[in-house]
Amino acid sequence: MGSTYFVKRIFHTKRKPHYGRERQKRPKTFRTEEAAKKWAEAGKIKDYELVNLKEGKKEKKIRVVAKAK
Repeated sequence: MGSTYFVKRIFHTKRKPHYGRERQKRPKTFRTEEAAKKWAEAGKIKDYELVNLKEGKKEKKIRVVAKAK
């Protein structure tokens, strides 16, 4: 194609900055204690504790925390 519009568009798309997921991964959370226990057993985590991140609220957000040895 001889169009300058097409050439400029291709040039700009190659240099476009990447927006989005540039943060650290967060710990995995679960809605139920059964799901958290199943995940911990599948990951072979033997000594762990379940922590509810939303204390005093109706819904739950549970995180598996491995205990230090």
